[in-house]
Amino acid sequence: MNRFSHFMLTLGIISCLGVNFGHAQVPEQQTIVFVTGGDEYQSRERMKPFAEKLEKDYGFNVIYIADEAPGADTAPNNDPDPTPLPKAEQIAKADLMVVFMRFRNWTERSTKLFMEHFEKGKPALGIRTTTHAFWKDRTFSPKYFGGHYKTHYTSRIVAQVNPEHADHPMVRGVQRKWGQGEGPYVSTPLTEGAEPVVFSYGHNRDREESPGIGNDSYDSPNYPVAWAYHHNGARRPMITLGSYRVGDLEADYFQHLFYNSVFWALEYEVPENGVLAEGHNFEAVPEKEVYQPEQANVPSPPTFNPTDKEEWEMLFDGNDLSKWKHYDVTIPPYMLYVDRRANSEGPIDYTMSPARWNVEDGMLVARPGYGDIITRHHYNNYRLRLDYYIPEYPDWVTNEWRGNSGVYLNGSWEIAILDSYGKQPTDRSNGAIYRRKAPLENASKPAGQWQTLEIEFIDGKATVELNGTRIHESVKLYKPTFMGFPSATIWPDESFPSYDETVTEGPIRLQAENARVRFANIAIQRID
Repeated sequence: MNRFSHFMLTLGIISCLGVNFGHAQVPEQQTIVFVTGGDEYQSRERMKPFAEKLEKDYGFNVIYIADEAPGADTAPNNDPDPTPLPKAEQIAKADLMVVFMRFRNWTERSTKLFMEHFEKGKPALGIRTTTHAFWKDRTFSPKYFGGHYKTHYTSRIVAQVNPEHADHPMVRGVQRKWGQGEGPYVSTPLTEGAEPVVFSYGHNRDREESPGIGNDSYDSPNYPVAWAYHHNGARRPMITLGSYRVGDLEADYFQHLFYNSVFWALEYEVPENGVLAEGHNFEAVPEKEVYQPEQANVPSPPTFNPTDKEEWEMLFDGNDLSKWKHYDVTIPPYMLYVDRRANSEGPIDYTMSPARWNVEDGMLVARPGYGDIITRHHYNNYRLRLDYYIPEYPDWVTNEWRGNSGVYLNGSWEIAILDSYGKQPTDRSNGAIYRRKAPLENASKPAGQWQTLEIEFIDGKATVELNGTRIHESVKLYKPTFMGFPSATIWPDESFPSYDETVTEGPIRLQAENARVRFANIAIQRID
């Protein structure tokens, strides 16, 4: 055998062993199918570099499908004629499907071939406008990707990794916080099985520095912009970022999120600093163990033994949520504009839904991304008291990202909950009448300790005590707080009946902003 023949034989053996010197290699070549379509975000063109990298650098077999239906996502009357999806039959080969499309309307056969992937319990990764992928099927994203599209109304974004899932494989190597253009989609309420791994606020301030990062100023509630969803045995990560207009697709945070999500969805091990950090040396191996968030060690709440117990109604006594129901800002009474052109629906009717928070060890636990809760009954004049616990966070979590929640009186005026220990009181700190009035003094305890809030609300005036210290004295409440029930909306028939300075009855509302704040011993006493 000559040297050339020996060399070729050696290469053949190496090839059979799966060794590859040119790029990283998946253990067994798997197929990833991209399905793209839509003019607004140019998904057909913009996803090609991602497909090429997965094929060239990681050894996947990639099938790229671009739906060229002209003007489908801008069709008049939102009703384009059905068109076939090119190469739709090849979706059946997919081990993973990557979907980035907007407002499609396919023929029955193409739709069936596409949906079979999901019904068979196969993994998929959704990008941005996939939350409103179809004109007519408004249930697709909530059912198969675990989140909604309700509207998109701010011009900027401040995003942060969820500290309670900071080690999730999707966010390994992702910078902890960033600012960017293109405000967040309203993705709430999440579907059961979804875990938010990146949150964001939307705002409309244009600054030279990274917008909004310095003071976390914002003009929207907190929304998940990336989450891990489990459905029908499959992993379905969703990333609602991805606008080429602001450089999302080239940004480190998006690149890390994308490639991490691909490997996590396929149940490969994601390195500590993310897939991209390994470069061409990345070795794709089956996941060693399923990610589980670290369990918080929360002390038991204090006891509540009022002397006039017969006059107090327990709204939460540690057992159940029968006196509460679900509320989010996209159902009546509306707190913001809802894009009815694309407003997603299902998988359940949230307007009738029970409260979606958890009861754990006698504590009521907020679920960010899953909506607020409100009492089923309305109240006018009353005393309200409750205990609450703010989780401890690492130093990189700052300002209004630290344990943010709130208590809304009559659903309209928020008493803020926030980790503000040792800081100068502001109109956004712990115990503040949010964005209206700072506490008289800082009576906060450190995060990781139970705190007690007592509120007297009579004829539209609030007196508040925090941890036994009076921080507000008979403050007249006028205009509803930011995202409180409004005095009027563009749909007044669906608004909360509170006009100008007239105080009406309303529910108690607890907010799920960006932290798993815990509550206990919630009691109310009516005042005639």
